[in-house]
Amino acid sequence: MYESVGAYLLSRWGYPAGRIRFDLEGLSIQVWKWDDAATGEGVDVYVTIGAAMCAPGNSPGAVGHRAEFLLGLRPGQDAVASAFAALGLYGRRSGAILGDGHTVPSDGPLWPGTEMMAFLVREQAAIIPTVQLSDGSHVHFLQALPLHESELLYKRRHGMDALMAHWEKRLVPFWDSERGPDAPMF
Repeated sequence: MYESVGAYLLSRWGYPAGRIRFDLEGLSIQVWKWDDAATGEGVDVYVTIGAAMCAPGNSPGAVGHRAEFLLGLRPGQDAVASAFAALGLYGRRSGAILGDGHTVPSDGPLWPGTEMMAFLVREQAAIIPTVQLSDGSHVHFLQALPLHESELLYKRRHGMDALMAHWEKRLVPFWDSERGPDAPMF
């Protein structure tokens, strides 16, 4: 068991290549980044540290099931940190509990030079398995997939399964930070 999510990640991948802290409306969250060489995932991996503490109904130290977020991008886009931190704080700010299939739009592009403007939240277990902390709580890691507006609209109209099937059929590299939109128009 681990004392914190940060301790777990440090034991898994070592010291991150980058860390940045965001404070918003009295809430604090960090985004940690590991280069692809550190993780063996073939992408730069960004992980929120603090989203689990900000979940609706979870006060600091509360025991239960909580979530952090992970995002893999190639090439890495460090400017995504602000939008990614906002995703991590979304539950606390909106009162919503995010899970598989939820989408969270951003106020603008997720990083400069992209037209992607939302995250699709997915369950995952392969990249970072659920961790049990020493206080008895379990923290699982939800994957954030960046979306173009047309993909978000397609998902809203046809559902997540249809979007994922389309991506699978077309072998869409959703981790490619330079990819164009790839959802059929309605």
